[in-house]
Amino acid sequence: MKTQSLKSQQLKLIHFAIYLGLGFIMLTSLKCKKENLNVLPPATMSGENTMGAYIDGKLFVSRRTDLLSQDPGVTYTPAIHELGFGGRSILVDDGPILGFLITQNLRIGRINLEKDGLDNGLLTIRSVSGNLVRYYTESGYLEFTRFDINSKVFSGTFDAIFKSGSGQTIHVTDGRFDLKAK
Repeated sequence: MKTQSLKSQQLKLIHFAIYLGLGFIMLTSLKCKKENLNVLPPATMSGENTMGAYIDGKLFVSRRTDLLSQDPGVTYTPAIHELGFGGRSILVDDGPILGFLITQNLRIGRINLEKDGLDNGLLTIRSVSGNLVRYYTESGYLEFTRFDINSKVFSGTFDAIFKSGSGQTIHVTDGRFDLKAK
């Protein structure tokens, strides 16, 4: 009697393991759309938390890579009507950090980024010698294609020339962002 009960339990366990294994195979064999990180993220306007550009012709991509990451990050402060956002390259270890602070012209449309202006950007790159070099916007634009305060979604494009304290310039082109603030 005990032998039959033991065999019955073992059989149930084997069936459970088979069903569990089949379920795992089915779930993992479903075709998943994999994101290509070697191209600019699409120009979306739905709060996908993506950001990308070319920095002197080299691809820069920043996007949320897991649930705990804040990269790229966005902060909207309605009391002072200020939006700050930025990200770090996920393609290159210790890669560039690119960010913008918009305090004057928070609206749909094109905003000029000027040297010493209230709306500006910062690009930080590690030099060959290992030092961090900061580049500030010299000129360019940032254009909001979506500025939705209620849903906290901010999307758009940018193109800017950044300049270091020593006078070296870097051109950031084809920039795009689609961010959702918390």
